[in-house]
Amino acid sequence: MLIRLFSLLAVLALSGATPVHAQPATGDFPFSVTDDSGTTTTFAAPPQRIVSLSPGLTEMTFALGHGDQLVAVDSYSDYPPEAKDIQPRLVTYPNPSVETIVALQPDVVLSLADSDDSIAQMRRQGIPVLKIFPKDFDAAVDALRTLGHLYGSPDAGEAVATDMLTRRDAVVSAVAGAPRPRVYEELDASESDKPFAAGPNGFYGQLIDLAGGSNVFGDLPSDVGQVGAETIVQRDPEVIILTDGDLPFNPQTPDLVAARPGWNTITAVRNGAIYAVPAELYSTPGPRLVQGLEDLAKLLHPDRFTGQ
Repeated sequence: MLIRLFSLLAVLALSGATPVHAQPATGDFPFSVTDDSGTTTTFAAPPQRIVSLSPGLTEMTFALGHGDQLVAVDSYSDYPPEAKDIQPRLVTYPNPSVETIVALQPDVVLSLADSDDSIAQMRRQGIPVLKIFPKDFDAAVDALRTLGHLYGSPDAGEAVATDMLTRRDAVVSAVAGAPRPRVYEELDASESDKPFAAGPNGFYGQLIDLAGGSNVFGDLPSDVGQVGAETIVQRDPEVIILTDGDLPFNPQTPDLVAARPGWNTITAVRNGAIYAVPAELYSTPGPRLVQGLEDLAKLLHPDRFTGQ
């Protein structure tokens, strides 16, 4: 529960952040990166000792072929399976142990949403820290390219990025022209009368749009927000997506949702169109975002993906 809530708050805090970008280069060094905190760091050579404080950044590092250079990861990094074997596993909530990280002598620390104070402490100790919080699909692709250059593997970064973009475009093409069902995506129903819902943009909202859906809360002022249960009923979603089915506290199921007071009038409930999905495919910035997109598109438009 804490880690999911922390992630939701981080999404809210960083909505609109400047995407991570790198200087135009061919992979040669020195190489400079300006991160999501606006800090520019120059690297004389590819980092050999990497600390990741986010599952998504851990996943990116493995996807780029540099998982063996991770000398520590956060305690939630569990994909790919090899990530579970990396020691030490760092507790990052509410703050990581700066002393432990400094003792590891990393060449770079990858941070998603750690506090400015923690990052400043590490930087004062001479540890390069990159705060990388991709806010949408395209930003995740850009982050992969940037890390590929940083690791001295620009071709690997380009290959993963191209795969994600090609598969995204295939989904968009497949659902083109199809009627857009009304979609409610629930992120956390710890307060059942005021759950967190996907708003516009961000990972959640953008995937709904790319998959050919119409987000019933696309008018929220932020990418994530709490909404009243009565408003959900009024907006009558045709499809309900649950990314809160794997929460450690108060996980939701289609049966639990269907049994909520007054929800029996919702079209999605009447038609049995309530789906629990792996949250990590919808909210983790990394290569598997495109898998989440593909899975969502098949739920919304099964007729467009027959035989797949």
